Amino acid sequence: MHDFGLELWGDNNFLIKEGRLALNHANTPSLLEMTQRVRERGYKGPLLLRFPHLVQKQIATLFDAFHTAIETFDYQGRFRAVFPLKVNQYPNFIHALMRVASPYGYGLEAGSKAELIIAMSETPVGAPITVNGFKDREMIALCFIAAKMGHDITVTIEGLGELQTIIEVNTDFNKESRAPISPKIGVRIRLHSSGIGIWAKSGGYSSKFGLTSTELLEAFDLMQQSDILDQLSMVHFHIGSQMSEIAPLKKALREAGNIYADLKNRGATALTAINIGGGLAVEYGQHSHAQERNYSLKEFANDVVFLMQEIAKSKGVETPDIFTESGRFIAASHSVLIAPVLELFSQEYHHKGLRPKKSNPPLVDELYDLFETIHRGNAREYLHDALDHMESLLTLFDLGYIDLEDRSNTEILVNLIIKKAINLLKNEDTKELKRLQNRIQEKYLVNFSAFES
Repeated sequence: MHDFGLELWGDNNFLIKEGRLALNHANTPSLLEMTQRVRERGYKGPLLLRFPHLVQKQIATLFDAFHTAIETFDYQGRFRAVFPLKVNQYPNFIHALMRVASPYGYGLEAGSKAELIIAMSETPVGAPITVNGFKDREMIALCFIAAKMGHDITVTIEGLGELQTIIEVNTDFNKESRAPISPKIGVRIRLHSSGIGIWAKSGGYSSKFGLTSTELLEAFDLMQQSDILDQLSMVHFHIGSQMSEIAPLKKALREAGNIYADLKNRGATALTAINIGGGLAVEYGQHSHAQERNYSLKEFANDVVFLMQEIAKSKGVETPDIFTESGRFIAASHSVLIAPVLELFSQEYHHKGLRPKKSNPPLVDELYDLFETIHRGNAREYLHDALDHMESLLTLFDLGYIDLEDRSNTEILVNLIIKKAINLLKNEDTKELKRLQNRIQEKYLVNFSAFES
């Protein structure tokens, strides 16, 4: 039985039960049973099944990994996390997410006005909100409103223009206030370290996001002159989504850690956090030779905590709180799309489908002979002969020397020879046999379309 790489992408969330894919939870119901129950109610599909307990599991797994690393290295900072709303803004998901996330003080990240309003309405007071992306005056004003509502909100500036707007809005909001309240300020830094994975260009020196070293110093001076340096609380970077390797992250951590320490030593006393962005990869594939990432969650957490501690100690500053914005890792495994099969394209050829003639082309006769006499000792040789004969016969068909019945006989015989050879050589694990297995496998026409923006 083929498990389609379940041990790689399933993450122990699913299992094979009596030949069916089942949810590894409670009484382990099969997905087929769930689908049948839904269809009995009149819903035909496609169906999107969501499992909130898997979201809770991922959050717990992430926090446990960092808490273990913090304990191992006696790290003095905290671990905090926010979910990027751009990953999934659907109300039924967000409601379930925040319900299971509340024990962890888990927050939300917003990148637009609409997302910020969602974050303000869904995030409990005390849990963090981070605001990234380019922001106009209206959006920055919303951040000040959120702060006045009691939210722990950090506005991450992407450029000097945004900082100037924050200064202006701060003046307008607090000019007559006896107890001024403003959001915290974060600075997104443009690292020299190159990004990796999907959206790799959002990190690195050629990125359009974040402040260069020169702009960072200008921002520091501007905050100092405007008397809002006490609002600078976070350094933020992002090197890409679905990071396949750990080495680029470690390089980025060293660079960002040194920037954090330098700002602290310059007088940014309220700077207490470093936000490493998202990028924690998940497994989608079914093949062990092509895995999505070369690191474990434990290694990821250990590297982040250890490097931040090492840099803080060497520079004589306090260790920062560590923020992550991993959305894919939290949400990817919690939903399953089930679509109806419209048609099966079977490669189940049978010798009864053959249409032999009194006089067949010589190569077709040879294929008959190969099919009848193939055995374990000659299986690989006969397989290669059959594939070679098929190419020759298809060329003869293109040139008009054989007819459609000859071509059909060729397809059936070669298919039967491939199946026999695969069965005889089943103990051998070669790329050639895997490729041929894919060639003869059944294909399903499924009623759904996938688009990537």
